[in-house]
Amino acid sequence: MNICIVGAGATGLVAANELIKKGHKVSVFEAEEQHGGLVKTIDVGDEKLEVFYHHIFTNDVEIVKLIEELNLTSELMWLEPKNSIYINRKLYPFTSPIDLLLFKELSFIDRIRMGLLVFKAKFLKDWSQLENMSSKDWIIKNAGKNVYEKVWGPLLSSKFDYDADKISGTWLWNKFKLRGSTRGKNLSKELLGYMKGSFGVIYDKLAERIINAGGEIHYSSPVDRIEPQEDKTLNVHSNGKTFNFDRVIVTTSPEILSKMNVPFPKEYSEKLSKVKYKANICMVLELSEKLSDYYWTTIAENDFPFVLLIEHTNLVTENEYKSHIIYLSRYLDKKNKFYSLSDEEIQKEFIKYLKIMFPDWNESKIKWVHISRTEYAQPVVVQQYSKILPEINTPVENLYLASMAQIYPEDRGQNYSVRLGKQVQI
Repeated sequence: MNICIVGAGATGLVAANELIKKGHKVSVFEAEEQHGGLVKTIDVGDEKLEVFYHHIFTNDVEIVKLIEELNLTSELMWLEPKNSIYINRKLYPFTSPIDLLLFKELSFIDRIRMGLLVFKAKFLKDWSQLENMSSKDWIIKNAGKNVYEKVWGPLLSSKFDYDADKISGTWLWNKFKLRGSTRGKNLSKELLGYMKGSFGVIYDKLAERIINAGGEIHYSSPVDRIEPQEDKTLNVHSNGKTFNFDRVIVTTSPEILSKMNVPFPKEYSEKLSKVKYKANICMVLELSEKLSDYYWTTIAENDFPFVLLIEHTNLVTENEYKSHIIYLSRYLDKKNKFYSLSDEEIQKEFIKYLKIMFPDWNESKIKWVHISRTEYAQPVVVQQYSKILPEINTPVENLYLASMAQIYPEDRGQNYSVRLGKQVQI
């Protein structure tokens, strides 16, 4: 069959690779100038670096299998992070259960209740019981109002903006479960995975395989319209040209699919419109000196313009960046006025609060700045999310949707994007 895949992110490239292995002819249409989606890279020093931060977990079996298939296992590093939390203008270690016990921003009883909530999540099998409950209510019920207001409330607000109180308990449960399972039997030690040369090497290798096997990747080629034909084939319109395919797999967000002028039934169009996303602004700073000893710092402050500080070079120490790399990340609604600020305004605001965190730090340490944005960073996992999810098979015959929003109850991530790319085989 002649198959079109819309989107050259992880799901699209994995799906293309799998279909080519089965003997199909595949053409991939990518709106941007490069493949990788949210894992696209830039050059920093003599290395590639993702424009949005990434790592994998020890239980991410699908992407580990893909790395093995691509003969890249020797490039996969398992590294031990040091994490922290910034709250009430103070930085606290937050890597191990011992760190939680010593976390003085909460009472001893609250610390125990918070730890038990995370521990309990690891053994909870029936996630459906949390679909009717918000994350806020689940935390308050199990760990108390103080734990929510001091720690999880600010984090949910900074992740989901206006929709923080609507987020399903299922979403937070999965976060707890995922982080807990990376520790295995050794509760004090966590391992995270990263590729030498960035995760981009995976998607470069996939793209190379697709092209070498006779497939095509069309860059800077957004799809404007998908038009069903009487013979059940589909016409795909891109850059003023029309292409005909037996099957089409769309790996973009449901909202983007809804803008492709496909003649869907009203009920399905309404379903697509119910799936919302949060946007993301991510600033990469190349510094002459390190900021801290931590890799991942969670910001539990309501007034801060970023929710995460990731000091990448505190995890990935064997590199050729020739500098220290940090990410500052902010999730928000794309209608939030902050999202429409210029790069210069965002940089000024982020650096202002970075100075609050590190009073002795100054801008003379900055060698280079890069700001990236995406409107589709995080699906808004509301209560009863499973009931609004569109199916992979759309009502239009031979047209399929395989998007980040359909990864559930797990949250979006490379591992599940790879899994989805394998699932959407036709």
